[in-house]
Amino acid sequence: MPPTGNPIRIAVAGGNYGGLGTIKNLYLNLLATNPDYDGTKQAPPNPNVNITLIDRRDGFVHYMGMTRGITNPQYGSQLWVPYTDMPWLQHPSIAIRKNIISRITPAHIEFADSSERLEFDYLVLAMGLSRNAPIGVAASTEREYLDSISRYHKLIQDSKSIAVVGGGAVGTEMAADLKSDYPEKDVVLIHSHQLPVQGPFMNEFRHEVVKVLDKLGIRTIFGERVIDETAVKDDFSLEHVKHSAILPELIDSVKRKATLITSSGNKVEADLIFSSNGIRVNKSMQIDDPNYPHIFAVGDISNHAVVKYAKTAIRNGSVAGTNIVKLINSNGKSVKLDEMSNRGGRGRRGRGERIISTGVTTGTTEYSQIKLELGEQYCVIQSEDGVVPSDFASSMSSPDIKISRAKQNLAVGSYPKFGR
Repeated sequence: MPPTGNPIRIAVAGGNYGGLGTIKNLYLNLLATNPDYDGTKQAPPNPNVNITLIDRRDGFVHYMGMTRGITNPQYGSQLWVPYTDMPWLQHPSIAIRKNIISRITPAHIEFADSSERLEFDYLVLAMGLSRNAPIGVAASTEREYLDSISRYHKLIQDSKSIAVVGGGAVGTEMAADLKSDYPEKDVVLIHSHQLPVQGPFMNEFRHEVVKVLDKLGIRTIFGERVIDETAVKDDFSLEHVKHSAILPELIDSVKRKATLITSSGNKVEADLIFSSNGIRVNKSMQIDDPNYPHIFAVGDISNHAVVKYAKTAIRNGSVAGTNIVKLINSNGKSVKLDEMSNRGGRGRRGRGERIISTGVTTGTTEYSQIKLELGEQYCVIQSEDGVVPSDFASSMSSPDIKISRAKQNLAVGSYPKFGR
């Protein structure tokens, strides 16, 4: 790409799976364009391209491991990867801004602590979906993150009884990790549906999950909603983070010394309670509005019609990045853009609901394939042939919950390579 005068300005708002997936694709297709690039060194400068990553954090968080991270701080310490550990992000054409976004217009971004505006030619929204702490990470630095999981871990240690409200994949894994690491504690899982883990999954899979919960000794209350709650109000109940009104995911969902009343009148008292809890896009991951073909949304913040998974977010970002490159190279002419399939791919959401692949069809119902890790010993898998026998499934558990693979995919400590 020869010099053109004004560089193309690309802004990426949010830097986890979707945002980094976008920037990695842009790096390979706009910066690593020299014929001898082999992924062993930094791509040469490109004066025609300015990529800006805006994130309230200074690092990547491997959300897939968060439920285990707060029960096992030694493991949790591995989940934060500073952006400085990704040498390719230090490219002269890439700028990282640690800011909180207060407003986005079709042409610029405004910040909470500054009157400055960041103008862009293309924008990718990858800020994720509101998710409460401790699974959602309010920390903006690695030190704050480590302090946070240490505080949560102490709360768990000091509690004899713990309730988890919400039996989706994250809540179910949270309960399993708690009981696995602290078998002496009373752990209860409360879920509004008759079986855990809603979504395109077989009831046989859900029943297998229930068997593991029973085997672990977790009390379950299914088919009942929490309709009333009283809890101690103290400084730990809310993360005191500036601008939390702008980013509601910073509000903590952990409560102490609580009494819950369910819809059937069940009364649950617990020392500690964890509660687990878009934007319209087309298949090319563009905002579904013909007035904004230059704005994309990827990952959880988009309404892309597939269960949200980490790998899918990375794939969303890759599709968005590819399409931005196509639009740049089209010089205003019509161009066919890449599209995401509604059937997703390999991946997993946060920690929980990890897809192996998709497309199991039984009669007229299509199911996603899923691998759910319940503590360090048990695993429940729905494969293309149905639910995998429990003994074999448990032998396929991932001790590091795919953090090594995530670091490889995002080129931590190295440089992106084509085909990876």
